[in-house]
Amino acid sequence: MPDIGQFEEEPDDGQPLRHLAVAGGALWVLAVCAVCVILPLYIHPSLACGIASLVTAGVVAVVMGRVQDRYRHGAARALVVADTVRRTLLRPLPERVGALGLASVYRACGGRGQVGGDLYAVARKGRTTRLIIGDVCGKGLPTFEDVAAVLGAFREWAPRAATLAELSARLEESFLRHLGESDDPARDTDERFVTALLLEVRDGERLARMVNHGHPPPVQARRGSVALVAGCPSPPLGLHALRECGAVEQRFDLDPGDTLLLYTDGLVEARDAAGHCYPLLDRATAWRWVRQGGPADCERLPDALGEILRDLVDHAGALPKDDLAMVALTRMEEPAAALPRPAGEARCEDTGQLRQD
Repeated sequence: MPDIGQFEEEPDDGQPLRHLAVAGGALWVLAVCAVCVILPLYIHPSLACGIASLVTAGVVAVVMGRVQDRYRHGAARALVVADTVRRTLLRPLPERVGALGLASVYRACGGRGQVGGDLYAVARKGRTTRLIIGDVCGKGLPTFEDVAAVLGAFREWAPRAATLAELSARLEESFLRHLGESDDPARDTDERFVTALLLEVRDGERLARMVNHGHPPPVQARRGSVALVAGCPSPPLGLHALRECGAVEQRFDLDPGDTLLLYTDGLVEARDAAGHCYPLLDRATAWRWVRQGGPADCERLPDALGEILRDLVDHAGALPKDDLAMVALTRMEEPAAALPRPAGEARCEDTGQLRQD
């Protein structure tokens, strides 16, 4: 996984504590000064100012040192807790799953120590790899409840659902049930939805399957060229009024050596100083790993994501303020492997909506 920390700006999360430390220190200073000035006046008035200055400086140094130590320890504990929570839900993707090499990067809005609304996960069903990447409506900590609901449903049903359409329907049912049980008065359930991309790749088969629930389409790099895998979109998860529209499954070629970039809108909505969004396809043609024909193996996938992050920072001047998640995957079979396309399969079809009995 690329080190996203090298692109981070130094946070200023200690400002409230610094104000509190200054206020507390001032009270100590006033109290000590009062004692140190008043008492010596009765004995040696000429020494009052000197003694007060020395004692005040010592007290201030001790107080500020203790406050700084407490802040550092508290900040360190907060980072550990946030990283543990995030890694428990957003488990790091393995370098190799079935026929695929994988790499991922994640950054919540606000930087390290924060949690956000982007998600990804991978699962196996027999000789089939299934992957999800998604984006919960909203930003920051309030969205993490919905992230947990979607990831929990995916991990339960991805190894069990017979088809990608069934998996899609199960995720929809589970998320709607989650919204019905939610009791957060600060969030309107009608405005809580998830854009998600479901991908299925079967070992030994050249076609990949995809259901796109209103998510940005993936970028496919093949032999030095790039293109969006556009298709037939389905509604985002959680939109009650559109749940009967059904899932639309698309099939497309994924040959050995092809690389897919899955991402959330934090990538394409990053703006430069003039307010222009990141031109993904235009920039992708200049990426070194694309010009070289794609990563040769899964060990180079993190380097590919690192190059994208550097290019994004060059465009916007810094990492985006929105949540950002990216997953790069490549098919690892040898070029000579026989990967037949299943006979009689259309490229895009309406698979309908699974209904719960």
